[in-house]
Amino acid sequence: MNSPAPGHLIVKLDHGDTNRKLLAKEAAADFTRIESASRKIRITLASPEGKRLYLRCFYISQANFHFISVFARMKLQAEDVDKVEQELRSMLDARIAFVNQRIAAFEKTCHQNGIAELASYDIEPLSIEARVISMFGRRLLELISKVDQIMPMLETLCIDEALSTSQLISEKSQIKKTVRAMAATTRALSLGLVKRINALPAPERKMAPAMSPIHRNGATVILSTEVAPGADLQSEALQAISGAQNGIVNQDAPSADLAAVETLP
Repeated sequence: MNSPAPGHLIVKLDHGDTNRKLLAKEAAADFTRIESASRKIRITLASPEGKRLYLRCFYISQANFHFISVFARMKLQAEDVDKVEQELRSMLDARIAFVNQRIAAFEKTCHQNGIAELASYDIEPLSIEARVISMFGRRLLELISKVDQIMPMLETLCIDEALSTSQLISEKSQIKKTVRAMAATTRALSLGLVKRINALPAPERKMAPAMSPIHRNGATVILSTEVAPGADLQSEALQAISGAQNGIVNQDAPSADLAAVETLP
């Protein structure tokens, strides 16, 4: 009769290998051209969804926030930039409120099902010192933290059969879209300002400083500040809105002039 295998042969614990692979694979932002002071905020992310949203969306969105608040203000009327910033504030606040509502709802469901302790991840949490350079970056970081907080609740409810697998997948997709759509919309709004800058009379136009390059998987992607001659701005706007609604951050999409893009989530 075979004796039971020792416990250490049954479960192999992760000691940071997964996080190291994530950090090596995902985007690393080059902020050498951004001279703003930054707050260093320590954040710990446990869920795979929270980790990937942070690595894929946070710094590229911060580059767009910086372009809107600093570079665009050098060439455009203050009220034009203020309008875009107010749009960003409203979108971030709406998404944070939405996720807070979902957290409260799932906490209530856990209580109703007698769940006192949430499931935990066996992969080591990712602890990062985030560099926050604006109020928008701080709010986006808060949103990502809340998304990370809600994921183990969903996993626990599925394990205890309070949610079906299809419900789990649907809820996760909807909640992750709050961050992805925010990143896509921010890019669309920043490109709208780029288009306005490039439309200025030549003597007044000074090429907007290129956004910091984002390195992905060994390749360098630079967010373009040029608008293609003869571009169909109406179709481009529709394309950008469609991408924002679906949470798609398309680095190669043409610029679009969007006064407001608001979808929830």
